[in-house]
Amino acid sequence: MNHVDPLVKLFQQEEIIATQLDKDKDQHYDAAMIQSILIFALTYVLISGRRLNLIKIGRPAGVMLGAVLMVLAGVVRPEQTYRLVNWDTIVLLLGMMIITEHLAESGFFDKTAQWLNRRNHAPKALLAILVFGAGILSAFLVNDIVCIFFTPLLVILLRARKLPALPFLLALASAANIGGVMTLTGNPQNMIIGNLSGLSYREYFLLMLPVALLCLAVNYLLLLLIYRRELSTAAALPAPPPPVVTLERQPRLRRSLLVTGLVIVGFFAFHNLPWTAFAGAALLMVMCNRDEANLLRRIDWNLLLFFACLFVVTGALRVSGATALITDHAGRFLGNSPAALWLFGLVNLVASNIFGNVPYVLIIAESIQKMANPKLMWYCLAFSSTVAGNLTLLGSVANVIVAEKARDVHEMGFFDFLKFGLPTTLVTTAIGLGILSLYQTIGWL
Repeated sequence: MNHVDPLVKLFQQEEIIATQLDKDKDQHYDAAMIQSILIFALTYVLISGRRLNLIKIGRPAGVMLGAVLMVLAGVVRPEQTYRLVNWDTIVLLLGMMIITEHLAESGFFDKTAQWLNRRNHAPKALLAILVFGAGILSAFLVNDIVCIFFTPLLVILLRARKLPALPFLLALASAANIGGVMTLTGNPQNMIIGNLSGLSYREYFLLMLPVALLCLAVNYLLLLLIYRRELSTAAALPAPPPPVVTLERQPRLRRSLLVTGLVIVGFFAFHNLPWTAFAGAALLMVMCNRDEANLLRRIDWNLLLFFACLFVVTGALRVSGATALITDHAGRFLGNSPAALWLFGLVNLVASNIFGNVPYVLIIAESIQKMANPKLMWYCLAFSSTVAGNLTLLGSVANVIVAEKARDVHEMGFFDFLKFGLPTTLVTTAIGLGILSLYQTIGWL
């Protein structure tokens, strides 16, 4: 009769229990992963359905539902959700919104239109000013916000001068997208990348400035080429009467410009972008010396809510282990060669248009630290996910803003945009990835 030592028997029982617990744990994670993927897919359908006018609920409502379902399904606990939100991005975006609203209220955008109208520019010269002006402003004031304020002014200009609307509307949208490449505050996805990666604002700006300027120049040349007939027959009619910036608003304009300049300097001098922007916003609100309720009502709280809930949805996807499936395989196919850079850039280009650039950045971000050259890939992601917005009309929020606000002068269709969007996206992507490859070769990245 075999005698089993009680201690050995105890260890065997513990091993059996541990094995069973591991199986239960694996089953729990498998179930959570499947649930998170299904909920994410539903959320994506709700967001995309709104973009395609197939579903009549707003994007914030769709992503709020996704966040609630992640909690109800047990993928994440309620207390976890607060830790999943990247508050740095929310604070940075809120600070920039407040600063931009102060600029708008003080007459900055009207003053810019007044300067633009001072001379009777020929259509091609006006197009060049629009491309480079919108691009540079978008780098520091966020591309979506620039399009919100400049599209109505552009519509007035197009009507008064009887200019062909399509090339100018495309110029504004595409230049705003490209200009966002220039800085880590140029668009929401770059803000997220800046906060997650720890990249230096100053170094990023110095390396991406020539990329953005060259892409803006190529974008302008493609507009001239594709719309040469419309632009060559357009007459340079006298400029309309410029908007008036009253004397009452001029002190506010000076204060707003001063604080905005200090914030931009702060971006270069300090590492903490969110609180630099938030401090500037707070300073403007104090200097304004009046009730800010009306200004705060104009803040796009829907967008902030959308991002907060999106962080929860994509964070839950990560907690469930679903994004690890991408992470584990991405490093195998992407080494440290120029070919890997180009492959990753093209994947970003396509995926950003399928998922949307912000959700895609949140999903893929986890895998970058496991790649051979994370810094290079962060730059690649920031560039390619941004210029991807120029591929289709639905590729970025800036495009939709321009199309909606300019509907009275031109009903911009999907293929109207694609005719220009496809060539400019492919050419600028090739230029940008080529320069990043050069930086890699000479050891800058």
